[in-house]
Amino acid sequence: MAENVRTVQTTVDDSNVKTSLFEKISYGMGDVACNVVFALTSGLVTYFYTNIMSISAALIGTIMLVSRLFDGLSDVAIGLIMDKVHSKHGRGRAWVLWMTVPYAVTAVALFCLPANATEAVQAIYIFITYNLCTTVVYTALNLPYAAMAPLMTRNEDDLAKINVFRMFMSPIGNMIVSAMTLPIINRMGGTQSAWIKITLIYSVVAMGMLLWCFFGTKERVNTQAAREAETLPISARLGALFRNKYFVMILLSALFLAIYQTVNGTCATWYSQYILGNNEYYGVLNLAENIPQIIVIMLLPPFIQKFGKRNLVLAGAVLTLAAQISLAFVPANLTYAVVVAAIRGIGKAPLFGCVFTMMADVVNYGHWKTGIRVQALVFSAATVGQKFGGGITGWAIGKLMDASGFTGLAEEIPTAVAMTEYLYIWGSALAWVVIVVLMLMYHLDKEYDGIISDMESKGQLKQAS
Repeated sequence: MAENVRTVQTTVDDSNVKTSLFEKISYGMGDVACNVVFALTSGLVTYFYTNIMSISAALIGTIMLVSRLFDGLSDVAIGLIMDKVHSKHGRGRAWVLWMTVPYAVTAVALFCLPANATEAVQAIYIFITYNLCTTVVYTALNLPYAAMAPLMTRNEDDLAKINVFRMFMSPIGNMIVSAMTLPIINRMGGTQSAWIKITLIYSVVAMGMLLWCFFGTKERVNTQAAREAETLPISARLGALFRNKYFVMILLSALFLAIYQTVNGTCATWYSQYILGNNEYYGVLNLAENIPQIIVIMLLPPFIQKFGKRNLVLAGAVLTLAAQISLAFVPANLTYAVVVAAIRGIGKAPLFGCVFTMMADVVNYGHWKTGIRVQALVFSAATVGQKFGGGITGWAIGKLMDASGFTGLAEEIPTAVAMTEYLYIWGSALAWVVIVVLMLMYHLDKEYDGIISDMESKGQLKQAS
């Protein structure tokens, strides 16, 4: 049985099989590991640079903007490379193995900033290590990982369950890092050394989970159309991508979700410290948001079948938006902030639980619409949007906080406190307004069954020999 799990090519067409519970859990382990570094780079690393290492918030924002622009381009590059690189371990699964050690090493390097170096040297170090970690390694790990699910099965119901398992498990890494890091580090003295030690522990655990993901999964789907698309020039594949209107909607949804995550992740530490009164409340808010999200994601499958992916995502986005706006009326009340965080977790669960299954639908729509199947490039939508959205938002936050007079000291000036509150509440609300509008425009669920029937009748989903 163990040998079957590790086998990539089979002599039988098993592309429509239903994956086992163990394989679904194994796949989910990959995103738990990915979210360890995402939790660090989306919020905590900014706090480390500004409040521990006393680096200017504006400088950090600028470095992250430039880095994220490179990062978004690297997603497209990895998507194109994935279509060309073939391994005995599979098209996506192989990258999980190749990136396991670099992932751990570059994560630790983020926090090994030379403490006594000049500002210019520190800026260069941050730029190099941040890009190694996010632009190169994280992209080369997370994008192929995301593209693995539709390579494991083409059974639509099973694919939805695989992605539900992934998104049920993915917040666990983020939740543990966000909840535990600051309390543990505070008790270790709050020094740079403490940050390095904690990140090293996280990285070793993440390596183990990535290896579990690699050995516990199997790729089965390799369509003839995907093979044919690999021979086309880049211009033809990119042209097919942008003629797919639903790809553009998913790309923008990922971008504005990243804006929310960056605002929430970056500003929540300052919000907890300067408005709620204790930076350790960051972990409380994160737990309050992620635990309901995890529970709701696990309950999604029957509701997806009954109401459809788009309708659930739209309803959740409206709920999240309403909860976020209500926080403006009692911003300094810890209990109410926790309640709002819990409602946000419930509201954003459908988007997290459905987005990757929606991307698989978008792949089929694009194939049907253009005759060209560009699977890896479509899955780059989430990460391209995530990187561009996160980079632009991180830069804007840095500039606005710097303009407010932000000092990063234990006692902050009133204008910086006001800016923190404004960004945490209204920056997040703006992102959800746009997601609501995008979901109102998304109608693929209604069209999908007819599209699949048409593709099957034309033999467009035929397996490669």
